[in-house]
Amino acid sequence: MNLALEFLEAGTHLPSETAGTQIVRRRLDPAALYCWLVVLLPLLAIPSFIAFGRSDFFLHHGASVWVQSNDAIFNMQGRNCDVLVFGDSTAMTGIDPDVVERDTGFHTCNIAVTGAVLAVTGNLTLDHFLSQNAPPRILVVQLSPDDFQRENRAWKQTIYPEGLLELLRHGSPQEARRVLLTHPHEAIAFSGYAAGFSAYYAIKDIWFRTTHLRPEEDQVQVRNGFFTPPSPARTYCDASTKMEYPANGSFAHSIARDYRGRYGDSSAVVLVDVAPIPSCDPNLDAYSTELKDVTSNSLQPLPIGLFNDGRHYTAIGSRVVSTLVARQINRVAIENPSLDNRQPASLDIAAQRSISLQR
Repeated sequence: MNLALEFLEAGTHLPSETAGTQIVRRRLDPAALYCWLVVLLPLLAIPSFIAFGRSDFFLHHGASVWVQSNDAIFNMQGRNCDVLVFGDSTAMTGIDPDVVERDTGFHTCNIAVTGAVLAVTGNLTLDHFLSQNAPPRILVVQLSPDDFQRENRAWKQTIYPEGLLELLRHGSPQEARRVLLTHPHEAIAFSGYAAGFSAYYAIKDIWFRTTHLRPEEDQVQVRNGFFTPPSPARTYCDASTKMEYPANGSFAHSIARDYRGRYGDSSAVVLVDVAPIPSCDPNLDAYSTELKDVTSNSLQPLPIGLFNDGRHYTAIGSRVVSTLVARQINRVAIENPSLDNRQPASLDIAAQRSISLQR
C-alpha cells in the first residue's frame, strides 16, 4: 500500500492504469474520430435522405407540380372513365380531359406521367389505376416521338429522380431494393435530390413569407391530371442532334404492340398516338417516317407558338391537341357502335363539333 502511495505522490500511475488511459486516448484521437465521421456520416445520410425522399412531407414540401400530379393518380379510386388518357408529359400538358369530354360526350380522365416515371417505373401508374377503377372503353396512350426511341428510355436521358420517387412510394419493396442496388450512382444522386429540393423549397418559403411573392409554378392548377406549364410561348426551335434517316422503327413497333396486347382485354379500343411536335423540329421527317403505320394517328406538325418548349404546350396548344384527340375518338366511336353509350344530346354535340372541326 505504501508503495502505491509513493507512486501516486510522484505523479505516476500504476501499469494497468497507464495502459487503460492510453487506450482511451487512442480511442479519442481527434484525427481518427474525424476520419470515422467522414466515412460514417455519408453512409448514414444517404439512406436517411432516400427514406425522406419517399415521404409525404417531401412530396408536399419539396417535390415539383409534375411529381405531385403523378403521385395523385395513386389516390384515385372508384372512377368510371369512358376515355382514359395515359402517356408521357405531352399528354399531361396536351390533352385536356374537359375539352375531350365536351367534344365527344365521353367521360374522360387523364393519368399521364412524365417521361422519367415511364423510364423508371414503366406502366406502374396505369396498372395501379386499372386495378382500382373501372376499365375504360377507350384507352389513349400518347407519347412524344422521343419516347418511341430506345435510348430515351435509359435513365441517363431522363430526370430519373422523379421516377425513382414514384417507385419508392408505390412500387413493391423488392423492386425498389433491386433498383437501388443495381443503380448505386442514381440512388446516391436521389438522396442529394431529396436534400437539395427540400433546402430549395425551404428558402423559397422564407422568401414568400418575406416578400409575399409566389413563383408561377406554385400557382399552377392541376385539373383531372392536366395542367399548363407556366412558360411563355416559344418563338424558335431548340437545336438538336439530327437522327439517322430513315430511323429504325423496331423499338417503336414493340412499344405499340405491347400496349395493344397488354391492355386490349381491359379496353375495347387502345389508341397508341404520337404527340404533335413543332413544325420547325429538325427531326420531323425522320420521326414521321419511323412512326408511319406504327401509331394510331400520324405525326402532326404544329406552329412553334403553340409550345412553351420543344414538347410541352401552351393553353392554346393544348386545346388544339385535345381537339385532335376528340376528333379521333369520335371517329373510333362511329366505327365501333358497341362501345358508344352516349346519350342523344351528347351525340348531337359531338356531331356538331366534328362538323365544325372539319371546316
